[in-house]
Amino acid sequence: MILTIIYFILILGITVFVHELGHFLFAKKFGVYVYEFSIGMGPRLFKFKRKNDETDYCIRLFPIGGFVQMAGEEVEVDTSIPEEKRLMSKPAYQRFLIMVAGVMNNFIFAFIVLFILGIFTNVSTDNIYVADSIIPNLNTGDKITAIDGRFVNNYDKLSLEIIVSGDNSYTVTAKDKSGVKKDVVVNPIPVGKSNLIYKKDYGFSINIADLSILETSRSDIKVGSKISKINDVKVENHLGLMEELNKVGDNFNLTFVDESGLENSVSITASEMEKDELVGYSYGYQVGGIEAKGILGALKFAFIKFFSTIEQMIFTVVYLITGRISLGMLSGPVGIFNAVGAYSKVGFASIVSFLCLICINVGFINLLPLPAFDGGHILFIIIEKIKGSRVNPKVENTIHNIGFILLMILMVLITYNDIINLF
Repeated sequence: MILTIIYFILILGITVFVHELGHFLFAKKFGVYVYEFSIGMGPRLFKFKRKNDETDYCIRLFPIGGFVQMAGEEVEVDTSIPEEKRLMSKPAYQRFLIMVAGVMNNFIFAFIVLFILGIFTNVSTDNIYVADSIIPNLNTGDKITAIDGRFVNNYDKLSLEIIVSGDNSYTVTAKDKSGVKKDVVVNPIPVGKSNLIYKKDYGFSINIADLSILETSRSDIKVGSKISKINDVKVENHLGLMEELNKVGDNFNLTFVDESGLENSVSITASEMEKDELVGYSYGYQVGGIEAKGILGALKFAFIKFFSTIEQMIFTVVYLITGRISLGMLSGPVGIFNAVGAYSKVGFASIVSFLCLICINVGFINLLPLPAFDGGHILFIIIEKIKGSRVNPKVENTIHNIGFILLMILMVLITYNDIINLF
């Protein structure tokens, strides 16, 4: 838990710092007076000032945002600041660059980190090839091209389409190694916290990686033993195990090998659970890709991952507007915290990858042309250039303030939903 909290604060802190640093550097470059550069929101925890610098550098209590407070943003003019140092006195192109700099910083930072990740870790590209499958007619090496007729060309789009499908059956369109297309129906099996079938209590939980027993309430099953058979059917991985559990129902014989190498069989009768944590679905297949090697491989990985994440965000917005995704599927700080906990169990490289994902997401969301976002400010600058004069500052500020209030309400709703999903 402590490590998860540390990672959570670092991920949000780095993301916010990188974003706000973009605004800050360009504001300083163009001579805008900056009152405060703050990481975090709420009560101030720490403040310092540099010599011959007007800016207060602050860290605030809640690591869920940050801001760069510039002269000239407010409706009431601060007459103590020279006009040439106020934001709104600057040319439109300078204000545009100041507003877009936070997004660009997020994108550049994420791309560089993805590139470094590609050099020092085992990463892969084109992750839409079937790596393992127990589904008839869906074979290792097949390339997935669509889900329910919707084109997919990268892992992020594939993941989004599968998530949108939820617990419903869907059709995978794939090409085999000779280029022949085929359609295969996939039936998701829900997976609970024990890594076994959702809301079924078998008296033990397992490690997905090697089918070893993690915890057990039964005296005839030892922690560390590895499952080898369900009834008389050999199971070699989590896909096969979930498939067999789904077939046999609540009563079956479990065969496992203990740490001394002895094989034992026990009779299992599963019971229903009222509460369980849905951790995902087993689909009967897994995907993989082509290993990225060297600098060129790392560069290809960074490009593919960066742009596929952007594409995923675009489709997420489209699906929200069209109703294919509900607001309940979005995550706020609580959801991010839970995701950090899950990624931290996988390893440090996964945490770094998640940092890049959050950075790109924050950049993309801020680019949306909505009030209170950077994109909303950019939109008003574009409107100003089109009409040849500034939008009334009071009207613009009112719109941004309303947008900010609506954004806070949305955050409260998403956070409430995250908390409800914990129980």
